[in-house]
Amino acid sequence: MQKIIGLLISCLLLFWSCKSEKSAQVEEITITKNENSAAESFLTKLDNDYLVSIYEAQELIKIEQDDIELRRQYCTKAHLQDEGYFISMGIGARTHPETGKAIPPSLIERAAKIDAMRWAAYGVYWLENNFQPSFGKIKAQMRQEVQIINRANVGDSLFVFVATRLDK
Repeated sequence: MQKIIGLLISCLLLFWSCKSEKSAQVEEITITKNENSAAESFLTKLDNDYLVSIYEAQELIKIEQDDIELRRQYCTKAHLQDEGYFISMGIGARTHPETGKAIPPSLIERAAKIDAMRWAAYGVYWLENNFQPSFGKIKAQMRQEVQIINRANVGDSLFVFVATRLDK
């Protein structure tokens, strides 16, 4: 368990150090004038600490896939019930793991977005089914509206955070 915590802390330190470098690219969506104040309230909750907590929760689930309490904690953090959104994070590799060749930016973002949507599908399914089954056991697709709310290049990966609009 100490190795897991050490790995998690290392990842967080790497994440934060890269966010502070000039080479790290972080983009956030902006609210257009036709969006309502509920959307503004929703966006104010999504600070870096919150996004890191989503990342941590997902990583812990990957490590302890059968732990129902970790799934419950993730869903509690990620489901912004009052605003009607579910927040998730996906990761896209910037280079091919076998060849080392660069992957086109559009494909990197697409892979990260698909990964984030997979996490959203898990979260919504877990919310509706008492946090069952374990990670890796669901085959589902998200058909809801999805917005990219944050991007960060960290090392050889692109982290994409998305907000999935849920029916209220």
